[in-house]
Amino acid sequence: MDVEKQNETLPKHDIWIISRGRRARFDLSTIQPGVRSTLVMEYRVSDLAKYLLNPHPIEVKKILVGCEVSNHKTFIDKIRSLIRNLLPKKMHGFVEDKRVLSETFMAVRDKNRMPLKDEGLESHITKIQTALRVYDPILKCLACLDEKETKNITGICEDVGGNRSLLNLKGDLEEKINYMGNYILKDVGVILEKAHVSEGLFEMSGFDFSTYNPRNSHRLIKFFENGMAKYCMVGHDGKVKFWLEDVSLINKMHLLEHSIKANPKFNNSLNMCSKGSAKPLRLLFKNQLEIDYTKSPLPALYKDIFKTCHIGTNGKDAVMKSLRNSQLGILFNYIPKSGGGEKKLFTNVSVMHNVKALEPIKKNLPQLYSIIDRMACVSEAGKYYLLDSMRGYTNE
Repeated sequence: MDVEKQNETLPKHDIWIISRGRRARFDLSTIQPGVRSTLVMEYRVSDLAKYLLNPHPIEVKKILVGCEVSNHKTFIDKIRSLIRNLLPKKMHGFVEDKRVLSETFMAVRDKNRMPLKDEGLESHITKIQTALRVYDPILKCLACLDEKETKNITGICEDVGGNRSLLNLKGDLEEKINYMGNYILKDVGVILEKAHVSEGLFEMSGFDFSTYNPRNSHRLIKFFENGMAKYCMVGHDGKVKFWLEDVSLINKMHLLEHSIKANPKFNNSLNMCSKGSAKPLRLLFKNQLEIDYTKSPLPALYKDIFKTCHIGTNGKDAVMKSLRNSQLGILFNYIPKSGGGEKKLFTNVSVMHNVKALEPIKKNLPQLYSIIDRMACVSEAGKYYLLDSMRGYTNE
């Protein structure tokens, strides 16, 4: 397939994730010798989807804000701990473990200070802060550490959203202290195992949106082995770039694609990142939101449908009950770049709803069900539609 024909099948909007799957002619023996599969599917995925699916390590930038110092246990400490463990719990107070095995040191910084509009003045203040950094109490504390008692120093980093993580420092104790002195309150590279950091949670700051090109596409191959679906990313040379470790991620990609198409605000927040006017933070897929619309504002979608279909009180109650089930939230955190320098963490939320949840009302409210059914997008994730959308922010 040539490049022009590939692009004909790609979504028209700037940000996209994954195309619909279609049958493909592909010699599986080139990537998985001995596999016999009569069905091979091919998907086209964007640069962003490739990043989200890739199981390889990524690097993100965070501010080094402090460290955790671990101390060795002395022989006396070990004896004291052994005696405490041998005694009944009610007698542990008689043998206290007084030694502090770890201490946390945080650098002094003004998180509320906003960058000045005057770039020259802002640069001058930054230079002064850099010069004063050597007098930070944390560095004085580290300089006074006893090498014999100190076991390890681990850095503490923080991203622009206020989320903290530990940073393993290399070298001996002196090298770690020097590292803290050189990089405290500066951006440092933190290595994460992959973009998918935990169940349903993706680190977005590792993706370079400035290089995103909506015309780029990558081949994702699906086949079955012993009844189990397998996915791999294949390069232009036909060789495997990587295997997909968690096949459920494909469902998330389809849902994200639908959210981008159906929710203009969600789409706009990602486009802001691609244009450099916002910094991406995290993407979260949250199952079972269970928003109770009898207590929360009714989605505009259903307000219109209730009027159009002339739904009575009993019908509305039945619909509300169905809406509580099978909700899935897609949340995107980002920070817009404002001229005033004020940093606000914004969150755009798409509430996706599985059409299956409306099966109980299908018979009594066929017109309503038909309207929703036509709106839904069918994919391997199921049949979902955009139930609701919301947007909010918090100050840093």
